[in-house]
Amino acid sequence: MNKKTIITALLALVALAGQGQTFTPIVEDSIDFVITGTTTSSHDNVAMFPCAPIGEIVKFPIVDGKFKVIGRQPRHTFIQIGDNIGNDLRFIVEETPTDINLVTGEVTGSELQQRFIRCQMRERDVDRVAKPWWNSLGDEEKDRIIDMRGGRLPDATAKDSANFLKFEDFMGDRKALVRQNIRENKDNIIPAWYLYTDHDKLNYEEMLEFMREDAAYAHHPAMERPWKVYWGLLQQMSITGKPAPDFEAEAPDGTMHRLSEYTGHGQYVLIDFWASWCGPCIGSFPFMKELHATYKDRGLVFLGVSCDKDRNAWLKALEKHQLPWTALLSPARKGDARELYGITGIPAVILIAPDGKVVSTDLEGEKLKAKLAEIFHE
Repeated sequence: MNKKTIITALLALVALAGQGQTFTPIVEDSIDFVITGTTTSSHDNVAMFPCAPIGEIVKFPIVDGKFKVIGRQPRHTFIQIGDNIGNDLRFIVEETPTDINLVTGEVTGSELQQRFIRCQMRERDVDRVAKPWWNSLGDEEKDRIIDMRGGRLPDATAKDSANFLKFEDFMGDRKALVRQNIRENKDNIIPAWYLYTDHDKLNYEEMLEFMREDAAYAHHPAMERPWKVYWGLLQQMSITGKPAPDFEAEAPDGTMHRLSEYTGHGQYVLIDFWASWCGPCIGSFPFMKELHATYKDRGLVFLGVSCDKDRNAWLKALEKHQLPWTALLSPARKGDARELYGITGIPAVILIAPDGKVVSTDLEGEKLKAKLAEIFHE
């Protein structure tokens, strides 16, 4: 058995194990904490709130440029303190008192707290250049950059391309910092923050590197979402190149249908996972309608599979957006279509070959457009 075969087999085993995984956070005892600091803000107060996930905001007064934040939270909770002029920093709840200059990042406190602040100050160095440039752009220019990222700007100009490349450079710098901050802190809980905020920007190899059950941060409460995404990714890796998992879903007229009615019959099948409440899903419809018009008579079957729990909301969305392809409903629940395909975020597109095997689970925008052009020899 060669190395590639061994790796593929291991991935399949891990993915199958991941399907039954349930994240169990370790919530530590609540402790009293104190964070004092200074700021140049002219506002009356600073705002503090748990930020992974976001919790209730509590305000504390600023007096002569100084503030004192006190509270009680589970130990190692991530909290954010901001002075309302953009000097926001995240902290780790600990017994050791912390003193911070919100403007300069000068900090005294535990070694862990100091390391966390240093990580964030590196990000500020990038933001000092990136944010003024971004804010200098008009709304239309920003929208065109976003459309280019999603592969939805067919009339891109030279200026659009230049803006896009600059934006990607800044994003690349930011991603590099996230990777650095995680790798330098694998012996503590700091990576839990960066995996909570940036797991969707990491590639498969990086997720495989960082998502370790024996890591110091593995069961921090902020890790629930990263683990779900990771297990979904493993599931997608395990089904790629394999027969598409079958599932049952409901049509608008109430009849039930199986995916196998459409796959394995000599045509490619594209599944678009979406929901009525998903803004990016709705925003992708014009692009998807263009692809449908181009390929519907050339051997590509479109299926729109909604994850809506509210059937009426789904039907209203179908009426409103007039989707020209087959519509099915597979509400989010245990063993649903989304779980079978490792879908942890929507919109998501699955492409299935004429023989019924999964071609890809990660196509969107320009990647999807290019893949279809390749398949249909354009």
